[in-house]
Amino acid sequence: MISFTGCSPRANLHEDVATLKSAGDKLPNSASNVTATEEAKLMTQDERIPATAAEAAAAIDLSVFPLLPDAGKITRRTIACLEYEARLKAFDVRNEYEFQRRNLREREWKELSKSQISAGYAEGQYISTGFHLYVTVQLHDEPGKVVVRLQNNSNVNVSKLPVPPGSTFVDVKYNIASYETSVGVEETKKAVRKLLTDQGWKVLGWRGNRLILQQNAVELTAVVEELSRQSSKTRIAYWTEQLSTDSRTAGEANLGKYEVEDQSR
Repeated sequence: MISFTGCSPRANLHEDVATLKSAGDKLPNSASNVTATEEAKLMTQDERIPATAAEAAAAIDLSVFPLLPDAGKITRRTIACLEYEARLKAFDVRNEYEFQRRNLREREWKELSKSQISAGYAEGQYISTGFHLYVTVQLHDEPGKVVVRLQNNSNVNVSKLPVPPGSTFVDVKYNIASYETSVGVEETKKAVRKLLTDQGWKVLGWRGNRLILQQNAVELTAVVEELSRQSSKTRIAYWTEQLSTDSRTAGEANLGKYEVEDQSR
């Protein structure tokens, strides 16, 4: 079982989700609050100015969001992220997930698409005033416990972030926008960096092959990589996370030594 460690970005979100979903048979889901038409409309909205910490807190302050009655160790509790352990009441995570869903609905957050619920894992996406919230409840490594995680992914419409000319839109899943291009990786990296900095994003540095940028209290991750040797295509992917502070240094962003030479890209 994969366990989250704080609200830092995951190395491969898609792989994590696929692994966690395999835990147990799926249970029935309740109806979505957002219709297919509404969801399509959300994807066509113009880009928004990245939210400040104060604006994010006005939308939802996870530092004061209700905890499960049997809550235990709190890994992180900030404006933009909440993660903690709790006791498991039944054989599956439904009760613990429904607690999150109920409290979000009371705060007028709408469910985006159907939540995925199995015996060992549940996830859902919620929206309100342009903000995107990702919620997971999963079994803990220790029997009888769950890990609850809520992450504000910000108000940025990732499908509207700039991409180099000729890039083809693929999809948006879990607030990750993916594109493909026939242009090589290095040339695409330079183009992506320039487009984002021209739009006001500040480069903090690199986390592996991921370019990390920030504007106001939103962190943007931009990945440019070879899609596959066979296709000769380059993949571009963007995702964002809301932060609880409007400014950070590269060290505070856990980027290690800042790669100054990348400023010229």
